[in-house]
Amino acid sequence: MARTVRTVRNALLAVAAAGALLAPGATVAQAREQAPRAYPGDWMYVAVIQGEEALGNVNGALLRCPDGKGGHPHAKEACKELKAAEGDITRIKPRDGVCPMIYRPVTAMAYGVWNGRRAVFAKTFPNECVMKTATRSVFDVR
Repeated sequence: MARTVRTVRNALLAVAAAGALLAPGATVAQAREQAPRAYPGDWMYVAVIQGEEALGNVNGALLRCPDGKGGHPHAKEACKELKAAEGDITRIKPRDGVCPMIYRPVTAMAYGVWNGRRAVFAKTFPNECVMKTATRSVFDVR
């Protein structure tokens, strides 16, 4: 268990480091355009870190599309949403909803391959409700 948590944390730190290497002003879409197309399949490892500290509680799952295998509890919906957004989490159409104004931050992180290109995403939201409204089922990993 501790080894799995350590592996997940190391992977998430690597994603964060990769994001920091992007040139100022570069977008995820630009980074995806520059990535090689040598990777087969559509998949993402998605994780949510609770709290403001880098090593908070981590909930994560592998999402494989279109078959939905990999352990994501809402794989079918998440694959459909990612397909509509062409694998770019920032392009997912937010769902309508109202969230409480409670500050309980969560950081959503993802890395993987979509349409043969690497995809990386990381964003901190003020609370889980705001995150789920913006990203729908993709980070609903509990």
